[in-house]
Amino acid sequence: MANRLAGKVAVVTGSGRGIGRGIAMLMAEEGARVVVNDPFGDSDGTMVADKAAKEIRDAGGVAAANYDSVATMSGGEGIIGAAIKNFGRIDILVNTAGNFVRKATLDITESEFDALMSVHVKGVFACVKAALPHMVKQKSGRIINFTSRAAFVGAS
Repeated sequence: MANRLAGKVAVVTGSGRGIGRGIAMLMAEEGARVVVNDPFGDSDGTMVADKAAKEIRDAGGVAAANYDSVATMSGGEGIIGAAIKNFGRIDILVNTAGNFVRKATLDITESEFDALMSVHVKGVFACVKAALPHMVKQKSGRIINFTSRAAFVGAS
């Protein structure tokens, strides 16, 4: 690879699996030090963030796992804090964490709706709010937000 991200620190939320994992892997291949964030475990009980971070390290990259949930303000602070603690800065925040309720809108309960909003809206805000003071102080940084295509086509 071209090492276009050498010297940069990236946080990728929801990066234990799926698109987030792919983004974390590519950023590491490009030379970024990566915080792999995911609060969930695999069927074998291993935290998926640990698996993804190990895969990055095994490929010669640098990664740290983080298990905080984006759904709380303290979780957002913990995620960004992991970058500061492990690597001393944050240059890139990629918000890919997401959850999904496979139901028609008419069947979604209030608590299911609240869970969706906590991750997709509050989660982005919590991480951005925690990252911005560091990026402002550095006078640089990038924030990339993802969403599900379900926002456009619906769940059913």
